[in-house]
Amino acid sequence: MKTDFVQDRRPGDNRGDIIFALFGHATIGIEWDGKHIYLDPCCSEADFTKLPKADAILITHHHDDHFDPQAIEMLRTSDTVVIANTVVGSEVEGAEILGESNRTFVNGWLAVEAVPAYNVERSQYHPRERGDNGYVIEVAGRRIYVGGDTELTAEMLAVEDVDYLFLPINLPYTMTVDMAVRAARRIQPKVFYPFHTIGTPEEEIATIPTLLEGSGVEVFLAPME
Repeated sequence: MKTDFVQDRRPGDNRGDIIFALFGHATIGIEWDGKHIYLDPCCSEADFTKLPKADAILITHHHDDHFDPQAIEMLRTSDTVVIANTVVGSEVEGAEILGESNRTFVNGWLAVEAVPAYNVERSQYHPRERGDNGYVIEVAGRRIYVGGDTELTAEMLAVEDVDYLFLPINLPYTMTVDMAVRAARRIQPKVFYPFHTIGTPEEEIATIPTLLEGSGVEVFLAPME
């Protein structure tokens, strides 16, 4: 279990900045105005007994490096909203199942839209028909796109007005560096965060800022293996 993690503070609306917690691998936290969102929390990435409880938990799919029922229970209260794809939603009591391109709102401060996450070239890992999710999250007047486990897809390239972009680079299971750079150039976020980078050599990840030079996209690199 990891005991430290990287935080990155970015401007939100007039109620405060957004703070991203980059715990490692696929586990991300988002804090704003005293509210806490966790994406794919796994106990291997953080000691959740020492972290704030969740206002919302988003799960992309059922693989055990993304779906950890113990972590969900550690973070959950009676008021926590859990949003998941169909497979995970059927296993978590009270979860809201969000299907492809569907959108939900949480207590007036959070909007979440599901974007399909799947492999085009290596479909055996994340088949299209299974219904895995990525998410576009709207909070504090900003749009955050977390790709989930995916390759470069038409649905990804159609996402617009993204401020903060998180894409996985983990061969052979998800994206190559080239796919991620192509997506970042097309989507044009303010900041691109490569994550879930296990299996990709560190020196390849380190080339991403150079590959995106002149694009206007800032790259934030943190240990996300």
